[in-house]
Amino acid sequence: MRQSIRGVRVKHLMEIRKGGKSYWYFRRKGQKPISLPHPDDPAFPAAYAAAHAAHGPKPKAALGSIAGLIEAAMRSDRYLSRSATYRQTLARHFEAIRTEGGDAPAKGIRDKHIRANVHSCENPTDRLKAWRFLCAFGVDKGLLDADHSLPVPAVSRPKTTGHEPWTDADKEAFRARWPIGTVPRAAMELLNWTGFRIGDAVMIGRGHVDRTGVLTYSQSKVKEPAFVPWTCPVPDAALHDAWERDMMHEALAALDRRQMTFLATESGHPRSEKALGNMIRDAARAAGVEKSAHGLRKTRGISLAEGGSGAHGIMSWLGHQTLQEAEHYTKHASRRKAVLGTEQKQNGANRAAQRPN
Repeated sequence: MRQSIRGVRVKHLMEIRKGGKSYWYFRRKGQKPISLPHPDDPAFPAAYAAAHAAHGPKPKAALGSIAGLIEAAMRSDRYLSRSATYRQTLARHFEAIRTEGGDAPAKGIRDKHIRANVHSCENPTDRLKAWRFLCAFGVDKGLLDADHSLPVPAVSRPKTTGHEPWTDADKEAFRARWPIGTVPRAAMELLNWTGFRIGDAVMIGRGHVDRTGVLTYSQSKVKEPAFVPWTCPVPDAALHDAWERDMMHEALAALDRRQMTFLATESGHPRSEKALGNMIRDAARAAGVEKSAHGLRKTRGISLAEGGSGAHGIMSWLGHQTLQEAEHYTKHASRRKAVLGTEQKQNGANRAAQRPN
C-alpha cells in the first residue's frame, strides 16, 4: 500500500482511522505491521527507515528445502484456488513451519518430525492440515518421495459446544446498548437475520439481491450457494422472526451508505474478517454479552428449526453442505417441542409480537 505524504508516494505506509484519530503503520504484505509516528512527527523518517530495514524482503529459499517447498506450494493453483480464509490459515502455519525448520531438506521429512511439530503447537488440527497440504503438493510435483503426513493421526480434543448461540435476552441487551444508526447494531442485525459466516458478511452487498428479492451468494468457505429472503415473502418457518428482518433493513438504512458491501468502512473499503469479528465481540462485551459473531449464525439455525423448518430449508438458508449439519438444529428443536408441547407455539407468537424499540 502506498500513501502520499506531501505529494510524495511512500511505499508500505498504511493509515487506519479510529474514533476520529489516525494511526500509521509500516506494512509489507505477509508481515506484521509496525507502528509509526505521525508523518508530521520529526521522528517519522528514522522510524520508517528502521521499519523498512527490519521488514526487508525475505531471502529466496534454498532449492530442496522445506522453505522452498512452502514457497512453491504458495505459488501453486492448488493454493491460490482456495478461499481467502483457508489460505490465511495455511499461510500462518506455513510461516511457523518455515521459522522452526525451513532450512532442513524437504526429502528428509518423516512422520515423526511432523508428529512432533503438530503436537507442539497451539492449534494441532490446523497445523496437521497445513502439513498434509504441503506433503500432498510435494508428492504431486515430484518434490517429495512419499507423503509422510498420512500416518500422523489427528489430535483428539475434548468435545465442546463451540460458539454459544445468542439468546433473545442477549440480543435485547445488545440493542439497548447500540441503537439504530451505529455500525455495531447494523452488523449484528445483518448477521442475526442472514446467518452469514464472518468471511461472507464482509463481502456481501446489495448487488447480491436478485429481482425476486432473494439474496444469493457463493460462500467463501465451501464455494456453494446460499439463499436468504431479503425483500421477498418470508417463509413460514421464519414468520415469527419477520420483525427482525425489518429491523435489519432499518439498521442498514440508518448508516446511509451507498457502498459495494453492506458493512464497508466510511471510506468504502470492505472490512476484514478479523476487524468485523473483533467489533462484534467488543460491542457485545460492552453490552454485557459474552458471545461471538458466529453465535448469531447458530441462533438463526435454531430459530428456523423451532419455526418448523426441515433440514433442507436450513441447508438452503445457511448454506450447509450435509444433512447432518442441518439436522443438528432440527433435532434440538424436536427435543424442545417434546418438552414444551403446545407452549412452544405460544412462545413463537409472543416473540413475533415483542419487537424491541
